[in-house]
Amino acid sequence: MRTLDQMGIAVLLVTGRMFRSAADFAGRLGLGGPVVAYQGALIREVSSGRVLHSDPVPMDLAREVLAMIEPLGLTINLYVDDELCVAARNADVRRYEEISHMKARVVGPLTTFLERPTTKIGVTGPPEVLDGLLGDVRDVFGHTLSALKTWPFFLELASPTATKARALQILGDLMGFDAPDVLAFGDSYNDADMLAWAGTGVAVAGGPPEVAAVADVRGAAGEDDGCARYLQRQPWFPVERAVQRGIEQARPGSAHA
Repeated sequence: MRTLDQMGIAVLLVTGRMFRSAADFAGRLGLGGPVVAYQGALIREVSSGRVLHSDPVPMDLAREVLAMIEPLGLTINLYVDDELCVAARNADVRRYEEISHMKARVVGPLTTFLERPTTKIGVTGPPEVLDGLLGDVRDVFGHTLSALKTWPFFLELASPTATKARALQILGDLMGFDAPDVLAFGDSYNDADMLAWAGTGVAVAGGPPEVAAVADVRGAAGEDDGCARYLQRQPWFPVERAVQRGIEQARPGSAHA
């Protein structure tokens, strides 16, 4: 990250995670600028906490969604004021807490609880059930709601204008960059629009074939340092500087980024 920073290249986290979860990762990487969270429904600065953009699900629409899904007995997540809210704690909630490193707040019946807009709605259930629900949601709500699966067992519903590509366009207007300037990495369905929009979209290995199909390049898996490997192959990236820094940081008593 420091090498890119010294080159004047901004590094932005763009994720479906909650802001609090993403901000923790950003802090570990030394990034204090804006983070795109909730698939693009929220852009917020890490250092100041300032909200740059918010695109939640309208409350009336969220209530309609709850009326449709609650009778199915599936686990529903509401994200209100960057807090994970659930009707009751169960195995699905505990798994999500473990994955996201966020603690859920049990609020009881969600329809009764909902008095402020939710940034997005998450639904957990068997993959085959969610596949059917995905089609039903799209049929019922059409273009008023975006619906996609980010894991086989997790469906996310958000404003149709809350996308990663649109969030980057908004940040581009604020920070002075355009799509051709952007190098983006992604490996999930919610990355597809961003990879297609960016000047160079890199599909990280292990993602769905539909995502790889819209990317410009296919890279190695994230656990194999795929992003770093891609950067080091680029003629503009100073490999020697990055390697030397790694050697210096590995020496006893040296500072670590």
